[in-house]
Amino acid sequence: MAGPVIPAAGLLEDKTFWDAEVYQKWVDLYAGWTAYTPTWSTSNATQPSVGNGTLTGAYRAVGKTVFFRLRFQAGSTTTFGDGLWSFSLPVGYAPTAVQAAPGVAIGPSSARYPIGCYLTSGNGVYRMPVNGSGGIRTNLGATVDVPFEWGSGHQIIIAGVYEAS
Repeated sequence: MAGPVIPAAGLLEDKTFWDAEVYQKWVDLYAGWTAYTPTWSTSNATQPSVGNGTLTGAYRAVGKTVFFRLRFQAGSTTTFGDGLWSFSLPVGYAPTAVQAAPGVAIGPSSARYPIGCYLTSGNGVYRMPVNGSGGIRTNLGATVDVPFEWGSGHQIIIAGVYEAS
């Protein structure tokens, strides 16, 4: 979105000018979110598969500010891979530097575990340290058995704002 333009003489009555410089900027500002399909990967060779689970995302870019959300819910045929999990961010909107976003893992009996996600340009949502039963697991992240043994119906929900490059 370009910056505002100071109107020249005679432009105050020019509909084309006002549409481009005022009206369209409001339309852009209040436009809906764009859906995207995040990819899910691990740090090791055995990759996960969503199977009959769901993995959805949406984002809204305003200038270099990107608002995003993603939701993963495991299904009965979901496989969880081996290693630390990562989810991709919207294509074309890589973070300028390592940034952070909050999230939550929802497990057995709807137990909730806070997640602090690192956002990186190369890995998207990467290294999601969680507060599990053993306390904060530093330098680790969500895996097949962290913060709990994953199964059908369990979820990860992440939403945040970051500066795109």
